Amino acid sequence: MRKAPVVTAALATAVLVSGCTASRYQISDALQRYGLSSSEAGCASEFLRGELSTGQVNRLSDAARYYNADGPLTFGSLFAVATSLDDPEVALKVAGAAAACGLVADVPIPGL
Repeated sequence: MRKAPVVTAALATAVLVSGCTASRYQISDALQRYGLSSSEAGCASEFLRGELSTGQVNRLSDAARYYNADGPLTFGSLFAVATSLDDPEVALKVAGAAAACGLVADVPIPGL
């Protein structure tokens, strides 16, 4: 019985699935590039790892690049960027990361 095709198919599937979610390193690097401290970016990336797809992280990163802020990106401004995307899941996950990292005070509450 030939196992090579089965093993090849399993490896290909693993590579495809792993490519669908962003790694914590990709997330942390992107957040640090736009101004979050390494500890904030590290905490957020631990929470967001496996929660956002690579495409979602890329869209969030692209939007953060063009966000007009007077200083470095904060979790509050990252949440504003996330809500500007047409993907409510990203905003929800960013708000969850802020809560998990103890940075909720920096996230504005819409309507207040």
